[in-house]
Amino acid sequence: MVAGGGGAMAIGTVLGVGEARLEQLLLLERYPEAESNVDLLGFSLQGAGTAATALAVLAKLGVPTRFVGKVADDYFGRFVRTGLGALGVDTRALIAQPGGVTPSHVVLVAAGRARHTVLRAQGTVAALELDELPAELLAGAGLLVVDGAQPAVALALVARARAAGVPVVFDASGPSAAVAELTASADVVIATERYLVQVAPRGELEASMQAVLELGPRTVIVTMGREGSVGLQGEKLVRQPPLLIEVADTTGAGDVFLGGYCYGLLQDLPLERCMQLASAAAGLSCRSLGPRSGLPSLAELQAAL
Repeated sequence: MVAGGGGAMAIGTVLGVGEARLEQLLLLERYPEAESNVDLLGFSLQGAGTAATALAVLAKLGVPTRFVGKVADDYFGRFVRTGLGALGVDTRALIAQPGGVTPSHVVLVAAGRARHTVLRAQGTVAALELDELPAELLAGAGLLVVDGAQPAVALALVARARAAGVPVVFDASGPSAAVAELTASADVVIATERYLVQVAPRGELEASMQAVLELGPRTVIVTMGREGSVGLQGEKLVRQPPLLIEVADTTGAGDVFLGGYCYGLLQDLPLERCMQLASAAAGLSCRSLGPRSGLPSLAELQAAL
């Protein structure tokens, strides 16, 4: 069952809309100085993207998923598609653009600090168009997850989802041209403190969260890294500490948090339990370099709880 603060419904496929990119993660003893040669302590090549990684979490936990996005038909794009498929995510709605370059990040991780520096290459992939997608994309969907990276398609699918009674979760951790519209249309908004300052600058965290709820969502959750997360649903306020674990890398932990929360939502669990699942999943993903190499199994997630 699934509940977003409203009614409940049978689990269907979780549809995710957003960016799909390649991530090159480099583990260093220290950040390099100019004109220096530095040996890497570790290296990993992974697919990335907020909604895409959330679906990877759900797929590993046994939930049927389908990703909607766009890459180039280059090596990076093929790598992204293969990686999602290997995790069990349906990639038939991942469009390959002839020519161009798939977006990518180079992530420098300093060993022992659990901090990272990101070098972004935006790529040359055109925005996804609705007419590139199957007409019956939402058929059988039980939940729609959007990260705002494909705003035109996201807004169109959110409108269709709302009309069909499919709950919508919006992750507002990244920039989007449709933040206000997606916030107002979502059942659940998961955001960073930076998002709150931009959308609802009220001084106090709880006041800002309440202001976001007044825009339309039933639930708002703020992720705060080492300080854990805070959720507000109606008058229920939940503070969730992070999972205590030896951290190797925090890259993508917020994306995994999103996936863990959606897993709880699909089980019709209360806010506090959804947040526990999300926190546990995010914490476990920090055990290794990059988010997807440390995705927890269901047994690991249950043990962490």
